[in-house]
Amino acid sequence: MTGAESLAATLRENGVTLVFGLPGEENLDMVAAFNDADIEIIVTRHEQHAAFMAATYGRLTGRPGVCMATLGPGATNLLTGLAHAQLGGWPVLAITGQKPLRDNDEGSFQVIDVVAMAKPVTKSAVQVTDASGVATAVNTALISAMAPRAGATLVELPEDVMSGHVDTGPASVPYVHARPASTALLDEAAAVIGSADRPILVVSWGAQHHSAALTAFAEHTGIGVVPLQLGKGAIAADHPLAMQPLGIHRLDYAHLPVLDADLVVVVGYDPAEHPPLAWNPHDRTSLVHVAAHPPSPEPGYRPATVVVGDVSHSLEQIATRLDTRSMPRQARMRDVAADLLASEHDVAHEGISPLEVVSAVRDSVDRAGVVALDNGAYKIWFARHYPTYQPNTLLLDNALATMGAGLATGMTAALLDKDRTALVVTGDGGFMMNLQDLETAIRLRLDMTVLVVRDDAYGFIAWHQKEQGLEREDVDVTNPDIVALAQAFGAGAMRIESLDQLGPTLERAIATPGVTVVDCAINYSINDILETDLYQRAIDKVQEGP
Repeated sequence: MTGAESLAATLRENGVTLVFGLPGEENLDMVAAFNDADIEIIVTRHEQHAAFMAATYGRLTGRPGVCMATLGPGATNLLTGLAHAQLGGWPVLAITGQKPLRDNDEGSFQVIDVVAMAKPVTKSAVQVTDASGVATAVNTALISAMAPRAGATLVELPEDVMSGHVDTGPASVPYVHARPASTALLDEAAAVIGSADRPILVVSWGAQHHSAALTAFAEHTGIGVVPLQLGKGAIAADHPLAMQPLGIHRLDYAHLPVLDADLVVVVGYDPAEHPPLAWNPHDRTSLVHVAAHPPSPEPGYRPATVVVGDVSHSLEQIATRLDTRSMPRQARMRDVAADLLASEHDVAHEGISPLEVVSAVRDSVDRAGVVALDNGAYKIWFARHYPTYQPNTLLLDNALATMGAGLATGMTAALLDKDRTALVVTGDGGFMMNLQDLETAIRLRLDMTVLVVRDDAYGFIAWHQKEQGLEREDVDVTNPDIVALAQAFGAGAMRIESLDQLGPTLERAIATPGVTVVDCAINYSINDILETDLYQRAIDKVQEGP
């Protein structure tokens, strides 16, 4: 077989049936081999979008999402998506082409050092120099992508390596999932938690696939659970032990029980996902790290007790070593935070506020429906106010936090589960970055809704300018007619012009088969309340008593 056929066979041996990307001159052998091996290529309109889709595939399935590109500009276009996967902790394998190592009659045309370029944003990046090494390199990269903490890998395959001859078949070594933590570590963690007066759990991305064990741990111990942005849905928002989520990088109502705690059990967390000094500002709280990966210490995150292993097993075993306790003080703080958050609905504002968008989306999407967010000021309001009831049903990125990923995220969710509602919420800035892949969504016959909350500006940056007392400048943009633009792609399109249209239009769009784009003007004047001392307001409310 050829090197390209060895690549395809190795991917199939490892369960890969989908590859996201674009064809190019240097990966045509790869494309042919994938088709012969019945590996479906999801052809996107931009390599960055392909990498974003691969990252979401890895995020939702736990298996590596695979993306491909040609050399030079194709490979450089993957970088943002690879960094997105690397910081998010989502397994991705990128495969790129390159000029032949031998008999290259085009010289340095389009040639850059892709491997060196990719190393800072991946777990590993290698070039294969001989066809016989393809299977091993690809298998190693797949294992590395999944190994805790998961992330991105890249394999570069020159043309002559793809066309070269291989004597042996593919070699697939199955991935070994995280092993159980040692008994000594479990005993130590249980002793530390059991001796704490006011313990609390803070959960992030690494808890999403361990929802059942996390919920059972909370129920057995009576300890409340505070989700970070990437942990929303790991415990149902209406569970009695679910606390208000930490939605912003500054002290908020929801920080009350965390800052009151004498011990924080942090489950499935990496500092890239939410700055630790945002919830441990004095760097003095005792921490227990429970994750499949070792901790990455930095100011605010210096755990004294570390439990590395399968997260479900760790939680189950620690729980058996602990007694149930009643924590009325935590419950009181949770209720105060909930009341204060609810009061924000009554704040005077102009136009359609992001909070009203959050409420309308929640009313329009069923409990199992997936909402994928791009990045913008609206994300903060979803993080703080959107009740999430099942794992991975609010897909936001708080690690790289790149604009332009929301459409790909929602498309992948719709592709993987056609029976679930899929709704993308994106600002006009993020939407315009990768809107060309609306064509891909339509070609794939996906059923999804794209809600564009439009403020005709880079609104998050404008907000920061205001916060810092700076002039509003270089943030305003002129958008096309988004309804006409969506229709030009062949998508359904609707426009929301007033608050009374918001809910009904969203419901109609979601009920409409195929891809529907909704244009909604948004006003961020309500952001002003986030500039007040929310934490002090929460303390004052607690001190008032029942």
